[in-house]
Amino acid sequence: MPNRSERSKKTKFRRVAGGKSKRIFVRGKTGKHKCALCKNVLHGVPHGKTSAEVGKLSKTKRRPTALFAGVLCSKCRHLVVMEAAQVEAKAKKFDEVELRLQNYVKQVKVK
Repeated sequence: MPNRSERSKKTKFRRVAGGKSKRIFVRGKTGKHKCALCKNVLHGVPHGKTSAEVGKLSKTKRRPTALFAGVLCSKCRHLVVMEAAQVEAKAKKFDEVELRLQNYVKQVKVK
């Protein structure tokens, strides 16, 4: 009987030397990356590959080079930059910024 942890894993059988077959366990593919704020799918970020395959890609293929790339979608990124600009221009106080955006606005101010 298989181990308890092996019962629900996907398996494949591979032929090895001597004509025997060996059971191997298959890992699932990674899901699509999502925006941290609105949970929409991020474009320009690879998906459907294992983390090892993504690690072998070049840096430019792993994620775009924009601000908060791989974390926020373009709409949310635009919203954060606009809020940071208003705080910088003193048109809005930092406490008036939405709570979910405050951490990102701080990071924009540092950069």
